[in-house]
Amino acid sequence: MANENLQAALQIADNAAQQVTGSYQTWTAFLATAGRLYKYPFPEQLMIYAQRPDATACAEYDFWNQRMRRYIRRGSRGIALIDNSRGRPVLRYVFDVSDTGRMDNGLNPNLWQYREEHRDAVTAALEERFDVSGESGFTGQLEKIAAQLANEYWNDHREDILHIIDGSFLEGYDELNTGAAFRSAATSWATPTSVSRWTRTPM
Repeated sequence: MANENLQAALQIADNAAQQVTGSYQTWTAFLATAGRLYKYPFPEQLMIYAQRPDATACAEYDFWNQRMRRYIRRGSRGIALIDNSRGRPVLRYVFDVSDTGRMDNGLNPNLWQYREEHRDAVTAALEERFDVSGESGFTGQLEKIAAQLANEYWNDHREDILHIIDGSFLEGYDELNTGAAFRSAATSWATPTSVSRWTRTPM
């Protein structure tokens, strides 16, 4: 059974990698999930997106139980992640906060949400970090930063990207248009709609 579960998870990983690059819409939907789970590495973000795209704060059973004093609700199904740190792939499971309930003295995850009162501090921090002015507003600043990072990523990884686009929404473009489409998709998360729902969690 354990081997069957691992094979099923590996298949999920393969399918997820293909699906998120299958269209502009699925790529941006994945980025929304990844943005909430930014401390997880890319392969684990893919796995969480494939199984629970609405996840907001994920952690293992012991973390919820011992650190956060929260129990896992009866019938909750763990999100399978593939751990390759032991020389061979094994499964580990995490649970979203929606799968948990508070015990006595239980804690809530520290979800951070951008609000208007944060504007000046966040704008200043982003300007210092990325040298991008906030004069055009917070949304405009984010869009410029995202475009800057996407362009840097494309320049650093152009050859790698060009070799893995078969079957993706970038297939069929020449190099110039592939670069333009990639940068556009990579920056599209920074829209007024996504900014209004922008949340962060330390987990």
